[in-house]
Amino acid sequence: MNADTVNRWLTLGANVGVVIGLILLAVQIDQESDLAKAQLFNDHTNSRREWNQAMMGENAMEVVAKSIENPQELTLAELHIMDMYLIGALNEVRRLEVLKDAGLEVDASIEGLQYFYFGSNFAKAWYAQYSSGWSETLAVDDKISAVNGDWVVSFFGGVMERIGPSSGQRIAISQ
Repeated sequence: MNADTVNRWLTLGANVGVVIGLILLAVQIDQESDLAKAQLFNDHTNSRREWNQAMMGENAMEVVAKSIENPQELTLAELHIMDMYLIGALNEVRRLEVLKDAGLEVDASIEGLQYFYFGSNFAKAWYAQYSSGWSETLAVDDKISAVNGDWVVSFFGGVMERIGPSSGQRIAISQ
């Protein structure tokens, strides 16, 4: 083999190496772009969650319980609290799905959140009203729509059956 042939093969090998390097660089840039988008979405939903929590006030869980037990008795202020609560829940479910779709490990069960947040008749009715015509809810629509509206009541009913009527516990105070 003469030097000219070796030089051509080396040039060809170098050019192939450059092309492969550029392809790998493009793939890496695309992956980093996807991760950056997921991080921006995560930051956005975190700021929305903080806003919603501030708007709900201190007694939000009392309003959530009332929405399950006596939804027709909710005041306008309590309806707004429920709106903030359920928007926050929907944002959390969507945030976890976006992170999962980006290939990031998600410790929370998305399905479990859907049942606890949307497992009441009020929450189901709210979601049906909220999601009508909104494209941003389409990714989770089927999952939330499939949740049983009596799930929360059934779940806590099962808890109460397991502990029985005389299972109250008291904290022992040493004197």
